Amino acid sequence: MPFFGGTRPAPIELPPISLDAKLEFRSAALADSLSYWKKQAAGRQMPLLSDIRPEEIARLLPFLSLFEMRTQDGEFSLFPRLAGSKFEEVFGPIHKRELHTVLAPEFLERWHGAARAMIEAGVPLRASGQVLHEDKSFISFEMLLAPLSRTGGDIDTLFLMSDFEMPGLSG
Repeated sequence: MPFFGGTRPAPIELPPISLDAKLEFRSAALADSLSYWKKQAAGRQMPLLSDIRPEEIARLLPFLSLFEMRTQDGEFSLFPRLAGSKFEEVFGPIHKRELHTVLAPEFLERWHGAARAMIEAGVPLRASGQVLHEDKSFISFEMLLAPLSRTGGDIDTLFLMSDFEMPGLSG
């Protein structure tokens, strides 16, 4: 029902994405991805983007997404340079598309908040929760959010490994 009278409805509040640094993954693919990330870091704070070699992780590619993290005019954004098939099965085709054109603002803010938390922590994080995109709340997710850098300085790329679970299916 449309609203009248000049007042705006209250903003939609969504459950947050659960984040932790314990990195205790249920998904074997995510545990393997974390091992690969640590190996590529080779004792550094994080690997370089160029250290990520798809040919070395061919079986993990369906789980992999790489998001460029941008700040322009004080606005933070995520740009999917690569979107793995597991991610696109749930969120649709997002590869090289501005996320604000694909996700509703309240969903986008959940993702931005998780990415900012990973940047602030400066370490990989485990994320979990329910998918809220397009009434898919019956799907739960577990993700590895890990920092990458193009230059070895600031964190500018999100190494995201995603696994999804639906009732009746093993993830």
